[in-house]
Amino acid sequence: MDHRFAYKDARLRLAISAFAILLALTAFPAHGQQIHQLLYNNSYWADQNLDEVPLQSYALAAFPTTPNDQTHVYFLVFQPDESFHVHQLFYDGASWADEDLTVASGGPGAVNSPVTGFSVDNYQYVYYLSGNGVHQLLYNNSSWVDSNLTALSKSGAYPGFGPLVAFTTSPALHVYYQDDQGQTIGDIHQLYSTDGNSWKDQDLTALTGALPSDRLHSGFNIGNLQYVYYLDSSGHINELHYDNSTWSDLDISALSKIPPEGNSSLAALVIPGTKKMRLYYCSYPKNHLIQLASSNGTSWTSSDLTAKSKAPTPDLSFSSIVAYETTSNNAIHVSYENGNHIHQIFQPTPTTWAHEDLTALGDDFGKVVNDSPLTGFSLGNYQYVFYLAQ
Repeated sequence: MDHRFAYKDARLRLAISAFAILLALTAFPAHGQQIHQLLYNNSYWADQNLDEVPLQSYALAAFPTTPNDQTHVYFLVFQPDESFHVHQLFYDGASWADEDLTVASGGPGAVNSPVTGFSVDNYQYVYYLSGNGVHQLLYNNSSWVDSNLTALSKSGAYPGFGPLVAFTTSPALHVYYQDDQGQTIGDIHQLYSTDGNSWKDQDLTALTGALPSDRLHSGFNIGNLQYVYYLDSSGHINELHYDNSTWSDLDISALSKIPPEGNSSLAALVIPGTKKMRLYYCSYPKNHLIQLASSNGTSWTSSDLTAKSKAPTPDLSFSSIVAYETTSNNAIHVSYENGNHIHQIFQPTPTTWAHEDLTALGDDFGKVVNDSPLTGFSLGNYQYVFYLAQ
């Protein structure tokens, strides 16, 4: 059987069965939705509409390039042929510009799924799903180049309907995806390359004997150590961990003695310069934002940030969550949506938590789309949060 058609058929079955859970990824927004930026400039929050063109996708990713500290936002634009083109908006210090990366690279159109990526200095790595596998868009400081990583790895697995996670353990590149078993669950794979040209595929679920994944979410690296987080088919939060020798699976829900979490979104970070790991998710059924913290990767403790900050709860348990640390003051910030506003729970001191309504502080410029994707990052004490608004 032609794998391209098998992949499309399986995706259709999965989209139907997962529709209620993954509405944020499968539904088409109404016309009139644009990308907005909430920016904290170390003095106040301001909201800016970055894109005057209505969007028809829930894909959204952002990261800066260094040393120029240039901001890049990646998203999908629907085309007349019913495919999607990968676009970027980038800020050159004076104005925002739009670029169609699918046209620039000559690559195939995307399916309606998330995008992700990272930068190495000014090199940009953007990952998306096409009808024939996982693709990489690389800006090599001169031009954009598209590569089909599924084909290059000669993998027999095809990605399912869900997020991609990507980062670099210099000089290696890593992309994580969930394969398509024609159901709402699948194995987590990594595509990796040590030279940027030859790629290999590993089934991490099979390697570790873990339960199939219900949803891949987030990940990061500490040097060459790799950490990937997902919800397994029993609703437990799990960690796939590479210790520079072998892969293992850790049931964090069992270690921290928290109940199964169903459909929660999950954000993960490591505090820069340390081995302190933090996970953020929405508890069921209260929808409280919970922090799971570990300083050694083996023992975990939980804290109810909603209770500590007296903040409103996320609208939905699977609403998008974005978390980052501002390195200038070592404060963690966790953003989410409530009542068409973006809210933030943050640390005014190392031991206390507080709450802010960022939409109100940013002059309530854009009404947030229900269940909008969120992405963001910090540069020093500057904070950038991106969302979809009507």
